Amino acid sequence: MLKDTLAFGEKDSRLEYTKREGCYAVIIDVNRHHVAAILTTRGHYFLPGGGMEAGESPEECLRRELLEETGYEVSVGSYIGKAQRYFITPRNEPLLQVGNFFMARFVKKVQKPINGDHDLKWIVSDEVDELLFHEHHAWAVKKAVALLRNHR
Repeated sequence: MLKDTLAFGEKDSRLEYTKREGCYAVIIDVNRHHVAAILTTRGHYFLPGGGMEAGESPEECLRRELLEETGYEVSVGSYIGKAQRYFITPRNEPLLQVGNFFMARFVKKVQKPINGDHDLKWIVSDEVDELLFHEHHAWAVKKAVALLRNHR
């Protein structure tokens, strides 16, 4: 396990996991208790964001990924934390998905999303455990909601 990183999923010691690090945004509509999510054509919900490219800072990754997925420029806020999940992909590949999670907000729509198989949806924050594909994404939303409650 990465030092001081919360882990989800079961690690099978017989498997060789590919590590993929990414950055994800928790964007909350506090008035409606909804969180922004990406719905894929496979029917899975994820937090907006994705994999880091070489030489990219976490904030640069987040801005690029959200522009590609949603068409929005975003303002990156406070860091929520890092968590990872061991899982087997639909292609039967062992993957260790490491997420860096940030609070963010939409600034303005500047283009159409590049990723045609991703739709921006608003889901009820109380339903993230049931709806979000990755457990560590749900963890990040719940931590962000708790942080917002503590700052009121």
